[in-house]
Amino acid sequence: MRFDRLEGYLARLPLKEELRYADAPIASYECVLVKLSSEGVSGWSEVYPGNSPLLTPDWSGATYLTLRDCVAPICATIKGAASSRSLSEAFQPLKGSQYAKAAVEMAWQDLNARQQGVPLWKALGGEKNPIKVGLTFDRTLERERFFAALARANEDQFARITLKMRPGWDVQVVNFARIDSPAHLQIQVDVEGALDFDQHADTLYRMDDFFLTFVEQPLNPRDFVQHAQLAEALRTPICLDESILSLEDAKIALDLGSCSVVNMKPDRVGGLDSALEISKFVTTWKDEEKGTTGRCFAGCELLSSLGYRSLLAFASAARTELPTDYIRFDETFECDLAPSIETRLIEEPADEEKGRPPRSFRYVDLWDEPGLGVDPSEEVLAKYTLDKFEIRF
Repeated sequence: MRFDRLEGYLARLPLKEELRYADAPIASYECVLVKLSSEGVSGWSEVYPGNSPLLTPDWSGATYLTLRDCVAPICATIKGAASSRSLSEAFQPLKGSQYAKAAVEMAWQDLNARQQGVPLWKALGGEKNPIKVGLTFDRTLERERFFAALARANEDQFARITLKMRPGWDVQVVNFARIDSPAHLQIQVDVEGALDFDQHADTLYRMDDFFLTFVEQPLNPRDFVQHAQLAEALRTPICLDESILSLEDAKIALDLGSCSVVNMKPDRVGGLDSALEISKFVTTWKDEEKGTTGRCFAGCELLSSLGYRSLLAFASAARTELPTDYIRFDETFECDLAPSIETRLIEEPADEEKGRPPRSFRYVDLWDEPGLGVDPSEEVLAKYTLDKFEIRF
């Protein structure tokens, strides 16, 4: 595939209310988008490293500059790519910069699917449709609002909830969620690396009291050894998120016993091809001694309805058994980049062997149109773009 044009955007979308990102307040959503064109067809991507470098060293402003000054010139040199793998190989000289690389790789994937005339999720080999989803609740200053939102999630019958927990966000909140929710609801706790093994051991050990699906990223992302020590001490599985930036990280984490679950975010690991490779490794890994198998799920911090479609495509193609992250788009963004993706209730049959009655959960239906199925709103993108560049080949 020969490239005709590459366009990069740094956009800032207003939020309906202030959210918290790594325990810092944000009033807007700053993302990076790429439009990659070839022979009259264009593919899109959206990545979100964050408004500032709080969870990883990357952030949207720096990712945009890396895309413009380092990644795009490589595309101008090679002028095209026969596959996503060859494109990723061309970016190898650049250290790190996973989000900037992913922005181009994911746009290539969308472009390739559109040229084939098939939805992106099918082009990636996806078969799962619809996709089961769950919600995430961050730390808030008003606990009553948190409790009300939790009750609403239960009423809406989402398949799982994730609670963000950091120092000061009381373990009693997790206890409340467990007691006040149906026994079959999957509950996860995400710490975002905010706890210290020595200082917060009592809090971490309490996680075994709540029958959680797992505890996500409890310690410093680069400390695989202490995560392994914690995994040995807990019955509750450990999930790693910010720790996993590459296939090598996943191999280290599983070999050391640092985790048995991985939260896979395609933009964080360099794109969809890399994410699928990592998820395949994780889900085929097995600890013979403990009888533990690896699990993976598709997650996101925040995405517009455009970028969320790439995540759904990955979830369909990867071996993700756990519910995928979902965002209440209409309640989050003042102006979304694409039409919101809605959920619907689907009844799952009873399992007589496990004594489980039929239950209904929230699912998202995938689309039939080529690629991502939509283009971003030109009006919204023009209004909220902070900076833009274009390279013609």
